[in-house]
Amino acid sequence: MSRNPLDLGAIERALHAISERARTVVSKVGATRVGVSPGAGKWSIGECLVHLMLTSEAYLPLWREACYDARSRALSGEAPYTLDFWSRTLAWFLEPPPKLRSQAPKRFRPLVVPSSDEVLPAFLASQDEVLKVIAAAKGLPLDQMKITSPFDRRLRYSVWSSFCVNAAHQRRHLWQAEQAADVLLP
Repeated sequence: MSRNPLDLGAIERALHAISERARTVVSKVGATRVGVSPGAGKWSIGECLVHLMLTSEAYLPLWREACYDARSRALSGEAPYTLDFWSRTLAWFLEPPPKLRSQAPKRFRPLVVPSSDEVLPAFLASQDEVLKVIAAAKGLPLDQMKITSPFDRRLRYSVWSSFCVNAAHQRRHLWQAEQAADVLLP
């Protein structure tokens, strides 16, 4: 995906590619090793996927509500959508490889990981829910619709920005999962 996507098709393609990368990385190491940490203080592949699910679960109700509100007010809009400076900067910052490491907020840390054979299907189901919201967002003025960040209630940004930042965030943690797989392979 272009690092500055202009339309929902680019976001959809990015999410499909991320899902495929998740399938590949799990297949590469085998389901029994998905929960194995690649080292002290490092997340396993399963923990990376759970973190992404937790993030999507936080965004989904915000996206659904914003789309519902826009449709109820008969708002419409089309691509190309634009990112403001801060959203472009955040998306760049989140792209892999990490430019700076930081600890995830507590509510987004993978404290419970499904069994090895359940984590990939759960992640893929989460991706499907995000894709449904993106499909429902077509025809809306996404760069004009604002949501409050699930990470910091003081921040508000457009739905479009949150889609782009979420895709960058997912690429970052898939990259992290791929790095974990490389360590786990003999």
